[in-house]
Amino acid sequence: MQPEQITGQLVRCGPDIRLESLRLAVDLYAHREQDDFTGDAVLHAAGEFAKWLTAPAAHLHVGTPVISPQGHPAVHLPLHRTGPDMAVTIKDTQVATYPAASEADSKGFPVSGAVTVAEDSGGTVVALAQDPDGSAAFTAVAPGTAQVSWTDGVLVFADTVNVVPGDAATLVVGAPVVTDQPAAPTT
Repeated sequence: MQPEQITGQLVRCGPDIRLESLRLAVDLYAHREQDDFTGDAVLHAAGEFAKWLTAPAAHLHVGTPVISPQGHPAVHLPLHRTGPDMAVTIKDTQVATYPAASEADSKGFPVSGAVTVAEDSGGTVVALAQDPDGSAAFTAVAPGTAQVSWTDGVLVFADTVNVVPGDAATLVVGAPVVTDQPAAPTT
């Protein structure tokens, strides 16, 4: 199954990028015979290098979450997606942990960038905790629905997390009521 992805465009160009692009183009043509190229070819190559050097992330990948009981991250439970938006459904005693997001350019090469993770319930449905490895854990707080999202400022990945009531944790039985049984009929 392919990770979900959304694409976008952003072009950044400054004097350092243009200078580096020109240096790369000159290096490319430095060992060729003068008759094999023109100055326009060098400038064209510099332009292509500039596009490559300034290529933004074109794909934002967020993997499939791992579901576990709260307090027991090593125990993995089956993932359930429900509804028309294929929302992740967890019980109010579980955690959905998504792996670290990654970005790639249009050719699939990794690019680095700051990715921000958020949830829209304000901590009333899920509580967000980000780990140093970049993974994001959404701990169920109370039944409800929360949108969770990742963005680098241009690209956005979103998922829905539905929290449902968990299994009964206790069974309360009241005090017994003692009554006399009617006498058995005599025949």
